[in-house]
Amino acid sequence: MVRYNDALDKDESGRSETREENLFNRFPPDKEHFLTTPSIVIDSGGRIIVWYLPGALTAMIMKDIHGATHSMSGLLKHSITTSKINQWRTNQSNFHTSPDGMVTPGCINISPAWFQQGREVHGFSLEVSAALKGDAGRNIMTSLQRSGIIVSAALRVMHPDLYWAGMETQVRLGKWAARYELDEMHYHLQRWTSVFNVVSIICNRRSPPHRDPKCRPAAFDIMTTAGMYHPVVMDFMNLGIKFLYNSGSMLASSCRLVRHYMNVEEGNRIVTAWYMRDSIHNFVGTPSTEYAKYDRVNM
Repeated sequence: MVRYNDALDKDESGRSETREENLFNRFPPDKEHFLTTPSIVIDSGGRIIVWYLPGALTAMIMKDIHGATHSMSGLLKHSITTSKINQWRTNQSNFHTSPDGMVTPGCINISPAWFQQGREVHGFSLEVSAALKGDAGRNIMTSLQRSGIIVSAALRVMHPDLYWAGMETQVRLGKWAARYELDEMHYHLQRWTSVFNVVSIICNRRSPPHRDPKCRPAAFDIMTTAGMYHPVVMDFMNLGIKFLYNSGSMLASSCRLVRHYMNVEEGNRIVTAWYMRDSIHNFVGTPSTEYAKYDRVNM
């Protein structure tokens, strides 16, 4: 996967079929796999590329996620756009309505301290994401705490070095916010239970084939899914691996390395996608981590 990453452009989005066909022909998978049981995917160098944990979330955790999402319904509703089809993450064409009104379609990003889109350059400073501002934001923060602990504990096993880098970043951010008397940011950082910087809440959305170019190749994002919907397959297209992605599943991978796709057009489905932004780690001077190796995982 190191050579594969070297072949990727900096802002590789995974949306160009011609480009992806060329990459696929240069780096074809050995065979196709369909996974339904807990699995770890490792490359030829012993680097862990994917963790797949079906049934990782308990009913209590999924109930928490539903409750948290309900408190965000207004934000989710207003997140959907009708213009700029290339901004597919929030375009209405990729969302479907809830059959019973229990889930509001939409996609929002939540972070106690991050750079707004397009501001990850010198001269701009960190901000609290819009979803966390005001009294409603404090309720949202509380509703995410148990989920934040679960994914952090999972990362401690999956990628220990990345876990400690995330922990160090959160501590440094808290000290920085206190030093500059950024009271709202400091409040949320004290109550943010995840070592990840950001979580995206995604409801009733299909995901066309794509990558997430801002993710580091050696890092993991963690995605969880909850809800009532027909069996769904998550396709890691360039790896030749498909996963049964039922409610309660957890998937961890570098979404830069993996071109992924999933289509859900009915039912109620909530995805939480937890990830780290390298720009935030750089801001506080946290060193980058290497790939997780199979022989370094605490089993």
